[in-house]
Amino acid sequence: MQVVSDPEIPKVRCLLVDSAGTEKDIMTISLQDNGVHVHKTLENDHYIIPPIPQISTLIKEVIEEVAEELNAEAIVFRYGGEKADEVEDLILSDAWYDIEKLALAASKHAALSEEIDSKVVIGIIKFSSFIYAATAIRKEDTFPLLQIYMDTSSDLPLIRIYNELGQLVEERREKVDDFEAYVKSLVSMDDATVVYRESNTDIPSPKEITTEDGSKFYVAMIFKYFLGFLPSPSIYEVTNKKIIIKNKRKLTKSLRALLYVEKLSDEGGVEILLGNHAVPLNMLNEELHKLSRKGREMLERKGITFNTDDALKEPLLKELLNYKPQYGSGDVYLGIRVVPLAFLVVAKDKEEFDQIVSRIANGPTSDGYEILDELIKSSISGYFIGYLMTLEEALIIYSDISSELMRNDK
Repeated sequence: MQVVSDPEIPKVRCLLVDSAGTEKDIMTISLQDNGVHVHKTLENDHYIIPPIPQISTLIKEVIEEVAEELNAEAIVFRYGGEKADEVEDLILSDAWYDIEKLALAASKHAALSEEIDSKVVIGIIKFSSFIYAATAIRKEDTFPLLQIYMDTSSDLPLIRIYNELGQLVEERREKVDDFEAYVKSLVSMDDATVVYRESNTDIPSPKEITTEDGSKFYVAMIFKYFLGFLPSPSIYEVTNKKIIIKNKRKLTKSLRALLYVEKLSDEGGVEILLGNHAVPLNMLNEELHKLSRKGREMLERKGITFNTDDALKEPLLKELLNYKPQYGSGDVYLGIRVVPLAFLVVAKDKEEFDQIVSRIANGPTSDGYEILDELIKSSISGYFIGYLMTLEEALIIYSDISSELMRNDK
C-alpha cells in the first residue's frame, strides 16, 4: 500500500500496488469544514470523522486499519507533488495542523451529528485543554449562522467570530468564564439546542513558544498516574501515610527507554518528573503543584516561558481538594495511593510533538509493561496495579475495586 501526502493541501491519497507495479486508487483522506472525510474507492464508501488535536495519529490509524483490511504486505509513505519522495513515516502538510480550522471543523461535525428537533443546533467542543470552538447552524442548512473560536492559553483569552460565509467579523480578547453561555448569548435564539463534545483532553494540544533567540518549540505538560493501595489495620495510616519511592533515577530512565522518548535537551525531548512519594488522594494536588513548579523552572533554564499550571485545570482535581475517604469497621483497611508523573514534552515541530505524545498515550509494549511492573514493585510497592493511567481511569478502577470489596464484606 502506497500513501501519498500532498504538501500544499490537507489531503492524503492511498493506492494499492500489486507485484506488477500496477497502481489502484483505494482511498482519499481530506480535511473539510465539517471534519475529516474518508472516501474508500473500492467500496464506494464515504464517512466523516471529527478531527482531534493529534491529527497525524488519527490519519495514520485510518491508513493502518485499511491496510490490515486489504492484507497489504507493507505501507510505503511518500510526500510531495507529482514526483513524491519516499519517506520513513507519514508526513502531513502544514494545512493539517491549523488548530483553529481543526477545532471549528470538530464543532461543525458535532452540530451536524445529531438528529435534533430544533430550529438551531449549536455544536460546542472543548478541543484541547485550552482550545474551544462552536458552530451554530439552522436545522435545514449546511452552512453555519456563525462560528466562534476561543484560545484560553493566555491570561486574556483570544476570541474570533466568523459569519455564515466563513469571514472573520470580529477578533478580541475577553475574559469568558462559561463558553457555552457566551455562545448562547451571541446566537440569541430561544429554540436552540446545544450538542457538547470533548476531544481527548488527556493529551493536550501544544503551546507554540518562540524563545528570545528565535527558536520555536511546541510544549506541553502531560500528567499520568500509577495506581496502588496501602493495606493497614490503622485508619490513620490508610488516610495519611506516604510510600517512599526508591530508585527514582532508574525508574524514570527505564520508563523513557520503554516509551522510546529522548531525554530533554536544547533540541527538545521529554523530561519525566516524578515525586518522592505515593500519596493519598487528598494530598495529590500538593504533589502535582510541586511537579508543575519543577517543570516550569526547568524550562526557564532553557529560555522557554511556559505556564505549566495550565495542565492542572482538570475538573476532577478540584473535586479531590476536599476528598475524605470514609471507612467502616474492620481488621484491615485499604487506602488508595497514587504516584503522579509529569511528562514535559518539548518538540521542534508539531509532527514530532504528535509522535511523542502518541508514544506516551499508547504506553509501552506488552513486554515493556512486564518490565515496568517489576520496576514498580521493587521501587514502590507490590500493591500497585495500574500504570500510566489518566486520573479518571485510576479513579474508576479504585471505585470498582472498592465496590467489589464492599459487596464481599471485606
